[in-house]
Amino acid sequence: MATKSITVDVEAYNCLKRRKKDGESFSDVIKRLLPRPFAFDAWLASIKPASKEFIAGVEEQVRQRRDPINLRSVWDDVPGLDVEGY
Repeated sequence: MATKSITVDVEAYNCLKRRKKDGESFSDVIKRLLPRPFAFDAWLASIKPASKEFIAGVEEQVRQRRDPINLRSVWDDVPGLDVEGY
């Protein structure tokens, strides 16, 4: 396997060394600690299409939350704040 050399300061080296397990290389530590990129396309392909009933339920929840009676703002309770017209 090809390798690349990098320079790290003493603090970074000590952080890696503390996280290093027996038999593990510094490359192994870095790969273990760095997050893997999220495979969005694979995840999206793995989920099942939503049923019509599920979609209708979500749309109903959105409609209810947009209902003017439910849009009372937290700002309504702030003394001296006028948010009329927004």
